[in-house]
Amino acid sequence: MKKNLIYIFIASLCFLSCSQDDKDPQFNILGYWNVSLVSAPMTNTVLSGDQIVFSERYIFNDDGTFIKFSTRNNRSIEPLSEPIQALGLYEMKDALDPSYVFELTLIFETNRGMAANCGNEGVENLLFTRENRLVNNSWSACDGLHFVYQKNSSRF
Repeated sequence: MKKNLIYIFIASLCFLSCSQDDKDPQFNILGYWNVSLVSAPMTNTVLSGDQIVFSERYIFNDDGTFIKFSTRNNRSIEPLSEPIQALGLYEMKDALDPSYVFELTLIFETNRGMAANCGNEGVENLLFTRENRLVNNSWSACDGLHFVYQKNSSRF
């Protein structure tokens, strides 16, 4: 009888521990995100893949920090020869719009000019879609570009 109780206890412990998963692991911000699409709503232009002449990447860490790398040149269409980077903190909250999962606010601690926005220097807002994409449409208010980022399955 004691053996049966021990087996039942172990089985129930395993069952309970397996049911305590993190909040929807399919929506995980951590990791490497690369620009995959750029659109200009004012001209109905959409660029993807090799059409995008610059690279841009976010790395989100589990301690609430991020790194943004970019070769995007704000002064010409030619990409920068060396990437620039910015470091900062991010905050994540549930999205108010049901078509998105999370809203992220990025607070740049270095290279504040890299924040893509329309008037709020050093702060950038991203939306996490249900299709596991990050959308930056922060420049919409000033008729700017929209950026979509896709998570890398590997680090490089």
